[in-house]
Amino acid sequence: MKSSDYLDAMGISRWVKPELKPELSMVLVSPRRLNETSSPIITKVLEMMGYDRDHVRFATAAEPNIKVVWDMRGKPGIDDNEVLLSAPINEIEKNPEAKKALWRNMQPFLKPKDSL
Repeated sequence: MKSSDYLDAMGISRWVKPELKPELSMVLVSPRRLNETSSPIITKVLEMMGYDRDHVRFATAAEPNIKVVWDMRGKPGIDDNEVLLSAPINEIEKNPEAKKALWRNMQPFLKPKDSL
């Protein structure tokens, strides 16, 4: 007989480690671009950085206790080396130079391939 069978027979329940809720992250966008967040570029960049889009909130300003991972407002608003800065998504989609700048800026934020 397994030890778990003995515990079950005595009515003893086993402790189970609770599943941690994924951390919510934030992407900052300009107010005019708040409804332009469905771009495949955004999804791909978040994926390459190791973030699940389902656990990312898009907002126009930072909120307390939520980590900002990307600022797409086009101007340096957050002075933090842990936040990816880029042009707004409409500019990235139209302007090759903005897309190149995004790629250059995101290099330090990329997750290694083996951890994706």
